[in-house]
Amino acid sequence: MRSGPRASSAAVAALAAILAFSGFGPARAQQVVIPQPIPPQFNFPEPAATVNAWIASSNTAAIRGHAWDLWAGLTANSGQMYNGQDLPIWETWYGQEEVFPPNATTSGGALMAFVASRPRTIRAFVSPHQFHHEALRGLTASQQDVATQVVSFNKFDPSAATFIAASQPGPNGQNFAYNKQSSLQALNAAWPSGASGQTRAVNEFPIAAMELKPVFTFVKARGLTPQPLWQGPAGSTRPANPTPATWNTCVLIDPAGAGGVRPATPAEISQAVNVGPLACKTYLYGPLSLFYSFKMTAAEAQAFANTQQGSPSAGDYAVLVAMHVNSKEIPFWTWQTFWWQPGQDTPNDFPGSKAGQPASLPPPWNNYASCTNYDQTTKPGGTTMQVCFNPYLETSPSIPVGITSNCMSCHGTARILANQPDESYPTAYTAPISFFQDAAYFNSLSTHTDFSWAIPGAQ
Repeated sequence: MRSGPRASSAAVAALAAILAFSGFGPARAQQVVIPQPIPPQFNFPEPAATVNAWIASSNTAAIRGHAWDLWAGLTANSGQMYNGQDLPIWETWYGQEEVFPPNATTSGGALMAFVASRPRTIRAFVSPHQFHHEALRGLTASQQDVATQVVSFNKFDPSAATFIAASQPGPNGQNFAYNKQSSLQALNAAWPSGASGQTRAVNEFPIAAMELKPVFTFVKARGLTPQPLWQGPAGSTRPANPTPATWNTCVLIDPAGAGGVRPATPAEISQAVNVGPLACKTYLYGPLSLFYSFKMTAAEAQAFANTQQGSPSAGDYAVLVAMHVNSKEIPFWTWQTFWWQPGQDTPNDFPGSKAGQPASLPPPWNNYASCTNYDQTTKPGGTTMQVCFNPYLETSPSIPVGITSNCMSCHGTARILANQPDESYPTAYTAPISFFQDAAYFNSLSTHTDFSWAIPGAQ
């Protein structure tokens, strides 16, 4: 791991207090998965002054080093067992359905304790929120690549989950629930006349807060399942919107295989499982061990199938292909995204690579590349925009100019609109957005949500 300041004892104690407040304890039966914090040796949270100094000096190596520290900490074994598997830290965290329960009668620590007191649904697969925009933009079913869409779920560390679930103070001495759309609408209507777009905001998340979006496809238990491999827009039949179904290179994944990525033989190509229309022209071969994966239960396979054609079955494998990771260590959050990239990096390292990845990072986690986005521009106060997107999520036709987008500009526009969930992303990423003063996004009709798209999506 990179040397540097470690999380302060106060920060570690704060996380321990959250766990204790939520009713967690070492004597709990192991059937209940207990959310675990990132261990302190992974330098989280870094002091804001340190991160801001990296940004001010355009210290890309330090920023990427921190992203890899986060990845190593998130993927470390937790000691929490689920279906016979030692979960990585991130899989122990709270899910969308726990933080935003549809019929909750409690909130805050009481809600978290209630959730933690019973067996949990660790993987509640849903269609990624990004893809919900396709119908709004008038795309036909044939344009949406439905047959090869991925599934995902959100994850929240204990700090973020407790914050969202708590009753939060707001204008006029009122309290509001950030995990209920009705309460968010009440908050949006409660601001005094003339309140600025900057003022109209939810309270800020605590500095230890993290939000994640893991993304999965599946591999059949038998045969060789083709998995598209990102080789940049030029390696797609649709360079402007290069969704995974349009990628020309595919890896045939063998659940019984071993070794690394290599060219596939004609015999192996003949064993490829049909999982829907793909644009594969170049075939490679690789074992399942190139991914973080798990065998799906019948319930998990059904949840997966409910959101995607090409249905998996119980016993098939869910495989992690991507993950958005953001942390509140600085006021505008840190942003890093990871995607499956075994073997060589993408040509031209676009939009990122495995550069700076520590040699100590074990497989399968070293088979993922990353890009980082700690500022909207390549230099503070500059005009050249950062480009950082995930090939599994932002390449969709539903995302305006997704392959020139960046995490911070997109999430900075997250907000509540009167009488409706807000579904709009920036229409272009050609200039920095003024947080939180640009009247196109921050005005008397909206309340911004501290860079969290999860809050506006509350039911």
